[in-house]
Amino acid sequence: MNKLAGVKSVGKRKTSKKSCSDCPAACCRNLSVKILKPRTKDEIEDLKWHLYYDTVQVYILNRRWHLYIKGDCQYLNGRNLCGIYEDRPPKCRNHNPPDCERFGEFYDIMFSTPDELERHLNGKRKKNAKTSIQ
Repeated sequence: MNKLAGVKSVGKRKTSKKSCSDCPAACCRNLSVKILKPRTKDEIEDLKWHLYYDTVQVYILNRRWHLYIKGDCQYLNGRNLCGIYEDRPPKCRNHNPPDCERFGEFYDIMFSTPDELERHLNGKRKKNAKTSIQ
C-alpha cells in the first residue's frame, strides 16, 4: 500500500509462460484503455468524474496512465471461452499471456476514487515544488 491512504501500489510482477488454456479469462473481464496523464485542471476534473463510477478505476504502469473499466466481454461464454475466437479483434489476438493480469498485479498505482487521485496528484505537486526550490 502506498503512503497515500487508499492508493494501491505494487512492486514487480511475476510472469509465467503459461498459455491461455487454463485461464479464467481475466483479460476478457475488464477493459484497459491507455489515456494521457491529466495535466490541466479540466483534465483532472474529467478524470475524477470517471472515478465516481464503481465500475471505473485509473491505474499507472511504467508512468503510463490507463482507464480501467470493469465488465465482461459480451462474447465470453459460460465456459470462459471466446464465442468469436476465429474472428476476434487484433487486440485480443495480440494479447501476450506472460503480460496478463492473471500472473499478478498489472499496475504500479491504482486509483478507485476521486480523492485517491487528488491525493496522488497533490503529493506529486508538493514533491516537484520541493525539488525546484533546492
